[in-house]
Amino acid sequence: MEKQALEYLSATLKANGALEAVLEESCHTAIPLPEGVKIESLERFMPLRRRYRGELTTTQIDQFAEYTNQMAGEVQANGAEPDVTIPCFVDPEFMTAKVFFDLGTIEEPGHGDHTAHLKLPKTAAFQELLGKDGRAMDQKELAEWLEDWAPQLEATNEEGTALPLPSAVAAVRRITIGAKQETTSEDKTFGGRRSAMSEIEAQNKDTLPAFIEFTCEPYHGLPSRTFRLRVSLITGETPRLIMRIVRLEHHQEDMANEFREKLEHELDGQFVDTFVGNFKP
Repeated sequence: MEKQALEYLSATLKANGALEAVLEESCHTAIPLPEGVKIESLERFMPLRRRYRGELTTTQIDQFAEYTNQMAGEVQANGAEPDVTIPCFVDPEFMTAKVFFDLGTIEEPGHGDHTAHLKLPKTAAFQELLGKDGRAMDQKELAEWLEDWAPQLEATNEEGTALPLPSAVAAVRRITIGAKQETTSEDKTFGGRRSAMSEIEAQNKDTLPAFIEFTCEPYHGLPSRTFRLRVSLITGETPRLIMRIVRLEHHQEDMANEFREKLEHELDGQFVDTFVGNFKP
């Protein structure tokens, strides 16, 4: 827009009182402009930015905590009130945390665009475990899976007695399906009845494991834990085996609490306050 047009617009706004009304209503933070006017920031041509802003994104708890503690200390040292802390919002369900360094206070709110974001990823072992939970597998697939992850596994029977893993693998490979049929015939004066019952049963030389215990670090930065999987056999023409994680929801609650507690331990309480939940500025 040319200079003359801007001067004409300004004079028009002043004449009808619109400019003063907008400035007063917005505390001098907004101005009316005609449609089609583009606002261009000249900040990129300046030697320094108007203010500090940016976002850290990481998957490492220690790096998130180190950056947060360092920046929160600088925020307080550069003029913030001593008793004003930096908020950190933790979402245990999704294993995420977000810090706002310039959120400010209710009396003096900030822009909220200087942040740090943590998203804790699942480990490869935990993803593998979840992928097998509740999925039917044939003998070959389960046996090979047990062999591949042998260093992290322990097999037990119904009583909880440990079984040698090679024997458990052999038992999975050698499942045989046996069928037996029983026929009952009954004759009466005015009629007769005949019934047949077929029973399919699985037989094998070795003892099938009732449970598989899988030990792994579920999320990067959280301690290792042992997951117990119940092994079920589905009989048919081809035997199928299913492993289900016992009390998975309980494990998820425990891991969420571990995540929150670890963050609270790593973050400096003098500078950072931790809240459970999400916040949008």
